[in-house]
Amino acid sequence: MKISLQKNEKYIIGRFDHAAETISSSFYNGGKGKRNGFFILQVERDFNTDDPSSLARGFERSMDLDRYVGFLTAVNLSRNTFLQEDERFFILATIGLGHHCIPGKICKSSRTINIISVVKERLTENAAMDLLSVMISTKVFSLTSRGYGAGTPSDSFMLSYLKGSDIFYGGFATDIGRALSSLILKIMEDGIREWERSGVED
Repeated sequence: MKISLQKNEKYIIGRFDHAAETISSSFYNGGKGKRNGFFILQVERDFNTDDPSSLARGFERSMDLDRYVGFLTAVNLSRNTFLQEDERFFILATIGLGHHCIPGKICKSSRTINIISVVKERLTENAAMDLLSVMISTKVFSLTSRGYGAGTPSDSFMLSYLKGSDIFYGGFATDIGRALSSLILKIMEDGIREWERSGVED
């Protein structure tokens, strides 16, 4: 499975070479089903709308895309986008850490972390759910260990994969789970380091 990237300071588009099974928490084309790729739109820091789907839908149509999962971020895409890719995974994240959240507490609605993982191997559905859990748990571990709470108000995730029976489990005890977790850790460490280095205010 191959992913081609198109990116500039305003958006990122990731195109799959064929439709992939996808699980996503995104507001636009999230849920579960086959998707052809993803896009991330850069919005203003004070962006606020009751209908973000209309913005995403307009972009999808203008770029002649179909069944793409859409994400929004207010971070600088040149500085705060992080990518890891090998023969098994493609992982891309945008990381903004302002207004991080503590479970059970009210947090301000600003900043977000988007993590997109594409697995280039055939998985059962339960293995995919295992890997989604690994993604989220690793993100939370990375943040809490550095004092950033559990996440931000609008974190979103996407996991795409090829459906099959080659891999049945994907938790932390498995080779594929450990491999994915290691890459997510690297991305999160890079993202936290860049956020702290650049001195971005909340």
